[in-house]
Amino acid sequence: MNAGVTHDVDAVFRAVVAARERGEEAILVTVVEKEGSGPAEPGAKMLVAADGRTAGTVGGGALELLATRRALGLLAEQSSAFLRYALGDGDAVEGDEPTGMLCGGRAALFFEYLGQPLRVYLYGAGHVGRALARTLAPLGAYVTAIDPRPEALTQVPEARRTVAGDYVDALADAGVRPGGFHVIATPGHASDYQVLRALLTGDLAPRYVALVASRGKAASLLARLREEAGDMDTSALYTPAGLDLGGSSPAAIALSIAAEIQAVYHGKRTHAHLRDRQPS
Repeated sequence: MNAGVTHDVDAVFRAVVAARERGEEAILVTVVEKEGSGPAEPGAKMLVAADGRTAGTVGGGALELLATRRALGLLAEQSSAFLRYALGDGDAVEGDEPTGMLCGGRAALFFEYLGQPLRVYLYGAGHVGRALARTLAPLGAYVTAIDPRPEALTQVPEARRTVAGDYVDALADAGVRPGGFHVIATPGHASDYQVLRALLTGDLAPRYVALVASRGKAASLLARLREEAGDMDTSALYTPAGLDLGGSSPAAIALSIAAEIQAVYHGKRTHAHLRDRQPS
């Protein structure tokens, strides 16, 4: 690897770390093979962000343009790929992507999807929210903690991101993605209701919504929501939240919710959820 490639790779690695810290998805493109005299050097890397920004290079020209376009398509699919490109008209073999280049040879590129598949949004930085952030941290979740009290957010150091502001406004300000995992544990019934309404009646298509509440409170909030908003899909709603593990301390509640998130995320359907338990 020449000095120029080494310099570019260093910049790419810094960009990867920055993207991970911001919770952004990206595609890391790496030149893994080269035949002939084309510009792509094995080991060269380029990071492609969702908005089309790039860091590093895989050789420039038509190859880089095509690689960037393919990376953006793979980002939309949230998938990786291995592709070979022909760098000259007479060099292509079956399956190669043409580039229209004249330098000759072939290049193989690996497109690696770098995503944040498990995104958890915590509404409320109280005892349960803090305990849940601690429990989720070693599981690889990208946790966003939302609370209008800046002083409360300082007590959630495990959150990868914090948003100080109105809970519902944060649904737009925090860049909430469809398919996210949401845990509602605000300090009051009114704010719980507002977040619940926004999640179940909006277009965010959450995969999981946990409402930390007693069975009676949950029934009351849902009855009000149906009266005001009509019928809605509540299949993603888990309340009372968590698996039926026992315990009532914030740490125990956090453990049961984290376990439920894992079960839903991995498609495990045989566990005992509190929402399915019959009242005693």
